[in-house]
Amino acid sequence: MQVKLNGKRVSFREGETILELTKRKGIEIPTLCYHPSFEPESRCRLCVVEIDGKLVTSCDTKIRNSMDILTDSKKVMKSRKIGKRLIEEREKRFKPVQDKNPVIIDHSKCILCGNCIKACNIIQNVHAIGEKGKGIETKVSAPFDLGLENSPCTFCGQCTHVCNCDAIRERDDSKKLMTTLKDKKKHVVVQTAPSIRASLGELFGMPHGSLVTGKMITAMRKVGFDMIFDTDFGADMTTYEETYEFLERLKNGGPFPMFTSCCPAWVRFVEYYYPGFIKNVSTAKPPIEMFGVVAKNFYAKNTGINPKNVVVVAVVPCTAKKFEIERPEMKNYGLKNVDITLTTREIGAILKKKKIDFKKLKESKFDNPLGESSGGGAIYGVTGGVLETILRAANCALGEKTIKIEFKSIRGLKGIREATVKIGGKNVKVAVAHGLSNIRKILELIKSGKKKYHFVEMMACPGGCIGGGGQPKSLDKDILKKRSSALYCQDRKLKIRIANNNPVLIEFYKEVVKKPLSKKAHELLHAEHKKRLLKF
Repeated sequence: MQVKLNGKRVSFREGETILELTKRKGIEIPTLCYHPSFEPESRCRLCVVEIDGKLVTSCDTKIRNSMDILTDSKKVMKSRKIGKRLIEEREKRFKPVQDKNPVIIDHSKCILCGNCIKACNIIQNVHAIGEKGKGIETKVSAPFDLGLENSPCTFCGQCTHVCNCDAIRERDDSKKLMTTLKDKKKHVVVQTAPSIRASLGELFGMPHGSLVTGKMITAMRKVGFDMIFDTDFGADMTTYEETYEFLERLKNGGPFPMFTSCCPAWVRFVEYYYPGFIKNVSTAKPPIEMFGVVAKNFYAKNTGINPKNVVVVAVVPCTAKKFEIERPEMKNYGLKNVDITLTTREIGAILKKKKIDFKKLKESKFDNPLGESSGGGAIYGVTGGVLETILRAANCALGEKTIKIEFKSIRGLKGIREATVKIGGKNVKVAVAHGLSNIRKILELIKSGKKKYHFVEMMACPGGCIGGGGQPKSLDKDILKKRSSALYCQDRKLKIRIANNNPVLIEFYKEVVKKPLSKKAHELLHAEHKKRLLKF
């Protein structure tokens, strides 16, 4: 089967669209609304081509035998020029965004392709945004145009992955960072989340799943941070408290299942949609918040720095973390645990602006003492990783002579996974769910009594943090697999693989909170969740 493509005979595949063929042949056709994850709707009409004198959109036109396709004829170029002009006219109708939400919608850049709405509705099943208005006044917004903060939006940021126009994106906090770095009174420390080291290299042309821990640390030094630490230390803290919380529930008979608390988008989701399950969510603070507590209540004291002058910056894969750090319960003694968050994309943009040649950077190591972490902390970034590291820690806390380290039965990218594992000689039913659509499914199964578990890990983004809303844009499962492999590789490389054995964590407990779940631990390391009501 052949067609004529710009005067040359080429073979095509059955069911292939013209756009798919041209991509395969290396012929560039402009697209704005097209995304391979969704059925094409040909809204922007920039991908038009000419067939037998007629213009058709290449994204949704299937190839038929003997077609004569022109991708750059005068008629095609004129049509694309008109299309671009119409988009520019739309941009003039709306003012640039002044939104302060973690995820913002910039109507001046939006072309109404609908991809963000599909991501919210189809991938996440949240339905927080839709089209409002008619004709040229149509725009994407939250219900009743009340703003995302008053909608059931979880700020997961999956919508940003499918926006080709940068119209829906994370709030840019890079200027705030640069202003802070110039303040000589401030001691600015940065913590890097587990998944960043498996994705940051992609922004600089490195292969997907490249483990760039050492280069990443060197890059942070060049940005100007005073100390470079590891969020994996905070992950060890979360593991430690959450493990003892779970063991206490096992001892007292519930309430079950216990849910993880480290994903802010999942927490916001349960607060809005399933408040009856709030009591099941662990109260242990998430890793970046745990780190912030230690930085301002242990590191500051031991280095003689006033905690008010310690600024904690977190580089994260997540847009919802921008919401999390503003929660009032993420404060201690009047100070926020974390002051600024930057997504992987934001820190990548900063490095590019500073013209730092990431590929050529030499490797360096995290600073002490908060650069010490376990392999369990490293795998927090992948779906199933939190559960796996808690299983390691639980058996260690119970004094098991032989501690199983790897739980491969709960690994992988299947949306919902379940297993029965041994903790202290007892059979414990556990499960993992990632992506809010799958979380909704498993919650309904639990609610109906069809499924019973002791412990469930919840992650709002597909793949967990490796597929977070602030990561390099991709919904490709193969890329997620490569990122997850990098984190498992990091885990295997580390001498300490169980959170309980982290020497700095042990020192913090001796000096500050004494033991897990103590009164002081609850004061500093735990936070309550609350039912949220919609404003409409």
